[in-house]
Amino acid sequence: MRKYKTTTSQNRIKFISACFLAAASLLVAKLFYIQVLSHEKYEALAQDQHWIIEEIPAGRGTIYTKDGAVLASNQDYYLLYGEPLRVDDTPYLADKLAQLLSERDFGTYEELYAKYVDLLDRDLWWIALERDIDPLTKEALENLELAGIGFELAPKRFYPEETLASHVLGFVAFNEDGERVGYFGVEGNLDGDLRGKPGKVVQEKDAEGNPILVGGYERTDSIKGRDVVLTLERPAQYLVERALEDAVKKYGAASGSVIVMDPFTAEIIAMANYPEFNPAKLESESQAKNLAIADTYEPGSVLKAFTVSAGIDSGKITPATTFVDRGPVTYSDYTIDNWDGKHHGVQDIAQLLQKSNNIGAAWMGHQVGSDDIHKYFSRFGLGEKSGIGLEGEDTGVIRDPATWTAIDLATISFGQGISATPLQVLNGFNAIANGGVLYRPRIISEIITEDEALTMETKKIRRVISSKTSQTMVDLLTSAVDQGESKFFNIDGYKIAGKTGTAQIPEEGTYDPSETNATFVGFLAGSKQFSMLVRLERPSTSPYAAETAVPLWMDLAHELVTYYGIPPDNL
Repeated sequence: MRKYKTTTSQNRIKFISACFLAAASLLVAKLFYIQVLSHEKYEALAQDQHWIIEEIPAGRGTIYTKDGAVLASNQDYYLLYGEPLRVDDTPYLADKLAQLLSERDFGTYEELYAKYVDLLDRDLWWIALERDIDPLTKEALENLELAGIGFELAPKRFYPEETLASHVLGFVAFNEDGERVGYFGVEGNLDGDLRGKPGKVVQEKDAEGNPILVGGYERTDSIKGRDVVLTLERPAQYLVERALEDAVKKYGAASGSVIVMDPFTAEIIAMANYPEFNPAKLESESQAKNLAIADTYEPGSVLKAFTVSAGIDSGKITPATTFVDRGPVTYSDYTIDNWDGKHHGVQDIAQLLQKSNNIGAAWMGHQVGSDDIHKYFSRFGLGEKSGIGLEGEDTGVIRDPATWTAIDLATISFGQGISATPLQVLNGFNAIANGGVLYRPRIISEIITEDEALTMETKKIRRVISSKTSQTMVDLLTSAVDQGESKFFNIDGYKIAGKTGTAQIPEEGTYDPSETNATFVGFLAGSKQFSMLVRLERPSTSPYAAETAVPLWMDLAHELVTYYGIPPDNL
């Protein structure tokens, strides 16, 4: 049988055929990837290349207090737009616009003229020329009777009360995409509701980016954002802010916070910090930090109320239980003494709170034990966000009880070595006032949609202590105010249940006795119509809460009982 040798030309033909086959296979695979696997991606890219989209801003929702005062609204500003296809003389129109707007600080004449010539020379039905045109500037432009321009209402955020409730509100600013969005507070947390839905102008364009004159043109109007009603009451908020500013200056404090709540609904009646800021004239984001919910601190002796509650509710102590205070005591090689260095011998639980006795609180903490102290402090809401629904809320820190030493248990029992926010502390006291239940703090009353008002309801988180323990604690805290450090400032005619807290501030692993946070938290023992916390950071005139936070609390309480018309109950 004869054998034939493959010629060189035959090999070359086979090689070329194989290359064509491979190329065809790659082409088919690429087409399959584009047309099938990546269909949606390339369809979106095609749409983007086929249409010009201009956005029309939406009016932001209004924010009201519970009593109807406007805290955040919109001023009528306008978007100036051009209609290039209706402009007969582009240089003339650009000149007139540049002359007037350069006088209104929109830029130099040369810059504006060049920009308007460029924009108005395009084959478009609609194009944005300038934003934030105020009403007077709009009127001046209209008086020029220029063809080929128009105005769209593009409201700008306005705060008619300026600094009032500024830390609750937050602010509105441009993001990296040039959109106005809310930051911090209600503006940030409810930005999606408040922002509304912008409108659009859509125009069809060709492959080179030029409008197709016989192509599509569609306009969708914007939809205003939803309105929000807060639980804040304007008169109470105003009283609180005025008094807080005066107190911070009077006592030389670095800052101050006041919160007023309804202990039965957990509604925030007033929430204020000083220094305040104007949301329309924000200088730095740090100004917008809401110290009442975002600043954690060691609350000090106010937490003795939680320690005593834990002891009584767990059944490990009773109001009649006594302890002996004969001098400083040592735990884990650390010595604990009372805040004033005084000692009182045999004392009961009421006297522990009246004298704010550290030795007694440490002793009680050890009677209750680490696990139960941790359990009850957690039930009171420490170590977790309250869920108020404002941006920037902190959790505070309460460590795992398995890590506590003897000195940790002792100091935590009188409010040091643990951190919390002012709101957490006050909401915990609300559970003592209202019969033992912790509710989620609420600052949003209603969100108003197009068709209805969505009312926010009070939500129970958990039962903290029994109603019997609650009443016992109300009596003990009333005694603490009547006979304790605050008695020289107590308002006449009303029973007040509360507790002071003077907490040294930790710095670099140690405590400076001259640097303190001064707190007083309490409520009307009779009507319980409101609860209130006052905190002053680093007061310089006196480090003690009884001489700084207490007078402020009592002054505000006097104003509030007058505002609410609450009759005296301690005549």
